[in-house]
Amino acid sequence: MAVKRVVTVRKAIALGIGSMVGAGIFALLGEAAALAGSAVWISFLIAGIIALLSGYSFVQMGVRFPSRGGIVEYLVQAYGVGVFSGACSILFYIAQLIGMAMIALAFGKYATKLVGIENNVGLYQHIFSSGLVVGLAALQLFGSRLVSSIQRIIVIFNLVLLAGVAVGLSTFAEGSRLSVETWPATTPILGSLALTFFAFTGFAVIGNSVEDMRNPTKDLPRAMYATIIIVTLLYLALAITTTAAVSHEQLVSSGPLLLIEAARTTFGPVGFTLLLVSATVATMTCINGGLYGTTNITFALAEKGQLPSRLGRKVHESTRGLTFSAAMALIMINSMELTMVASLGSATSLLVYFLVNLGAFKVIVGSVMKRTLIFLSVLGCLFAMAVWFVYTVNHSPVSLGIFAFFLMTALVAESLLQKVKGRRIRAQQE
Repeated sequence: MAVKRVVTVRKAIALGIGSMVGAGIFALLGEAAALAGSAVWISFLIAGIIALLSGYSFVQMGVRFPSRGGIVEYLVQAYGVGVFSGACSILFYIAQLIGMAMIALAFGKYATKLVGIENNVGLYQHIFSSGLVVGLAALQLFGSRLVSSIQRIIVIFNLVLLAGVAVGLSTFAEGSRLSVETWPATTPILGSLALTFFAFTGFAVIGNSVEDMRNPTKDLPRAMYATIIIVTLLYLALAITTTAAVSHEQLVSSGPLLLIEAARTTFGPVGFTLLLVSATVATMTCINGGLYGTTNITFALAEKGQLPSRLGRKVHESTRGLTFSAAMALIMINSMELTMVASLGSATSLLVYFLVNLGAFKVIVGSVMKRTLIFLSVLGCLFAMAVWFVYTVNHSPVSLGIFAFFLMTALVAESLLQKVKGRRIRAQQE
């Protein structure tokens, strides 16, 4: 009989931070700044508040329905057995895979720059991206304890380095660059919210570890709130100091390399290299957390009859769901262009998180304060979704079409699975 892994609060925090602080702050800070300009920190602040409110709902659902399936279980418990909850679960799983593929591609880009490859860059980026997924999947299969230890070390390294960068950039800051007069109109500031929220979505993985916690009632809320607060403060510090340290032209035109270029401008080649190292290892921890989360999702879906039962079978220290998720991610990495993935991934996550929050309001009973906080989480996600919809209609209708295609694909896939297989996703008994 396999020994159950114990996830302490510290391990859960490391897992959550590792899943959040990666492509989010490195790749999306510049993209969000291109829209929000010097007010990009406001977008991160609003996204952090929405994430914290949603984290409260996730904790309430996780404590009442402890399951490694996390969101999958919450949706079934809130909306019952049927096409709707099953389709939402599939949609969330697809979104996780796409997000993981995007992060892997970001790793390939940073790793290629780090080692100085200048020829056949695209080929090597895909090699590095694919190699990372394969390597981390193998580590989780054969050495989960080693992965956990490495994860904590990398998270500490990234936090210290990024905090140091924020402090260093502050010495080059010019307060005038943060003044209200330099802010763009309200519309682009809010339009960047979909991008900045995507940088927070990794916190959901903490809920997947609840079955491995000694005392979920205490450990889950501590890990969830600590993770979101730490990451929010880090993002705000980096957004504010970067904005104040670089020119407006560099702020809105550097894209995914904004933070790294800011380090080059202020600290020279050494700063550039250090940030590249940080970006590279941060994306590694994101993929590790993503594999952990998607493995638990496939296990839950297989256990409930939504996916073939063999995906839930043990393979060394994990399950076949890990190899399935890794294989799907590899296909996406090597066959898709992910230029709109950040926006689409955020919109998909917002929809699923909104449904979880609404489900929590539906099934969780308690004090007026508890109900109020859950209700605010519903309003927060609804507000962000509305902002994304309005901005996308006006500036990128193609993204809206692709988003609708994802929704229809999930619904059709779930309907066909139930008709062909004759199996339905099942709720866990309390």
